[in-house]
Amino acid sequence: MKDLKIWEFIASKLANYHSIILLIVADSSKNSPGRTGFKMAISDDSTHVGTIGGGIMEFDIVNEATEILQNNQEVGFFRKLHHSKIGNGDKSGLICGGIQTIVFKSLTKSDLSTINEIIKSIKSQNSGLLQIEENNFTFFPKLEIENEIIFTSSIDKWLLKENIGSPNKVYIIGGGHVGLAVSRIMSTLDFFVTVFDHRSEVATLSENKYANKIIITDYNKIHEHIIEGVKSYVVIVTPSHAGDKDALEAILHLNLKYIGSMGSSKKIKSIFTQLKESGFSELDLDKIHTPIGIEIEAETPEEIAISIAAEIIRVKNAI
Repeated sequence: MKDLKIWEFIASKLANYHSIILLIVADSSKNSPGRTGFKMAISDDSTHVGTIGGGIMEFDIVNEATEILQNNQEVGFFRKLHHSKIGNGDKSGLICGGIQTIVFKSLTKSDLSTINEIIKSIKSQNSGLLQIEENNFTFFPKLEIENEIIFTSSIDKWLLKENIGSPNKVYIIGGGHVGLAVSRIMSTLDFFVTVFDHRSEVATLSENKYANKIIITDYNKIHEHIIEGVKSYVVIVTPSHAGDKDALEAILHLNLKYIGSMGSSKKIKSIFTQLKESGFSELDLDKIHTPIGIEIEAETPEEIAISIAAEIIRVKNAI
């Protein structure tokens, strides 16, 4: 998860008495290269991690932050940048159109305990609320707001609130070649990846360095390990007809953002018949995206994984 890497970078630097400037894209319009929630951390030893959108805009802001650090200043402010040569407001140097607001916040050793709380929350997938103001940097475990990030400002003050520790989660049922490929691509998309399989000795499971968790269990018990909600996505790619059916029976009653099941139309028709016989309705079956993925004539596990990831992205970003 990208944010975890940024927070761990910050913690490491602060523990060694370096100073940090944290940059957060607090708000952005559709054409802006830096999307709301993007982060970048810049250390006084000239190292940095993350991005706020790239290009000349990021280059100039990194230089500005570096100068602030070199002058031992502590800051807390925001800047609204316009990606256009025309119109009013500060210009970013880009011409792609759109506007983005960037928060600049200094962090020092005194903030380390707060950073560690954030890291703990992310790793345990427990929700928490980050709150940043000009002179405050606070984190409230177990609190959450309706929107992922909210930024408000007036003439004399501003406030950024962001949910932390509740990432998008993908549960991959089946640890074979497709499961491995899906793990790889979803990990790059900042999802918390959990893989389930009923077999403990599978080569592709030992090869899977992308999953945050690997759970060995019967497919009819996977619901015991799945967190429900609008950030939870399930991908069913077991090696057998029976495995797919057991997995679907276990999760169809859960509140999930996405359920996708791989298989031929003949296989899916057979599984649907069995599910109906078990008492599931047409409304239940309508929740299932099958055949899974966007149609791109995929053949290899890697191509199938791309089609699955594309479908998940479409569902996630749908308005």
